[in-house]
Amino acid sequence: MKVAAFDESSARADPPAAMRMDYWKPSPRLEGLVSGYHLYAVAPPQGQVHSDVFQPAWFNLRILLDPQTRWHVRCGEGEAVRVPDVALFGPSSTACWSQSDAGTVIGAGITPLGWARLGSRSAAKIADRVVPARDVLGEDVEALARHLRSAAPGAVPAIFDAWLIDRMGTPHRDEDTIARIFSALLDPNLRTVGQLSHSLGIALRQLERLCLRSFGFAPKLLLRRARFLRSLHALIRGGPGRRALAIDAGYTDYSHFIREAHEFLGMKPTQFLEACGPMFTRSLQLRQAVLGAPAQALTRPAD
Repeated sequence: MKVAAFDESSARADPPAAMRMDYWKPSPRLEGLVSGYHLYAVAPPQGQVHSDVFQPAWFNLRILLDPQTRWHVRCGEGEAVRVPDVALFGPSSTACWSQSDAGTVIGAGITPLGWARLGSRSAAKIADRVVPARDVLGEDVEALARHLRSAAPGAVPAIFDAWLIDRMGTPHRDEDTIARIFSALLDPNLRTVGQLSHSLGIALRQLERLCLRSFGFAPKLLLRRARFLRSLHALIRGGPGRRALAIDAGYTDYSHFIREAHEFLGMKPTQFLEACGPMFTRSLQLRQAVLGAPAQALTRPAD
């Protein structure tokens, strides 16, 4: 059942583009494995494109309802690439800038725990990349896409649920350890890889291996990314004049946070927020309301 929706065109007197977004929760059987389902639809004026941005995130399976939609993304300082009509977005360490003509994309967010069950290769091999989903998940993902394209929007969650439950039924041999890492990465009191390793009782070499395999990045980068996103969203919530109070205690000062912003966003946080489109801003609020976190990478695993 659809949980919530937002139609940007109904909220703006003279919108530059008609926009719509939906978020849905997955089945309880996928808790901790799937962060949620989403639908984004845009219709920019003739001859224009819709521009927006994705935050650093985990894995996302995304399907264009019209395969002819021209959608390009650029992650960090990389080259812009055309998104395949059935695409797998790997875990990202930087903001990904997006431009498209009119179209609708539906997607499923997959957590590191979900990837451990679903993926057949190391997450590090698709980190900061967008690839054809069939190259990683197999040809049957194309059948999933056909099913979704012929269905009503309200059927999206059930279709995704059925497909993912069928493929995520068998726990991974390292699942308990991956779950503990997943949870610990969001602990603001764990600021170094040494602290993380000690708190988990895991050797540094094993921690590094599991992080690259299931999370896509080394543990140091994962800790820094989580710290930055916590601070960025605290800054957004706090508003102007509260920047020093918003940043994580792990930063030595606000300048330290700004340096990190240039790595994760490519610019200052204020410049980033000014560059973001209205869909990004509203998605933070709607995602928080429906899925419990303003960013996929800040979604807490199941208890």
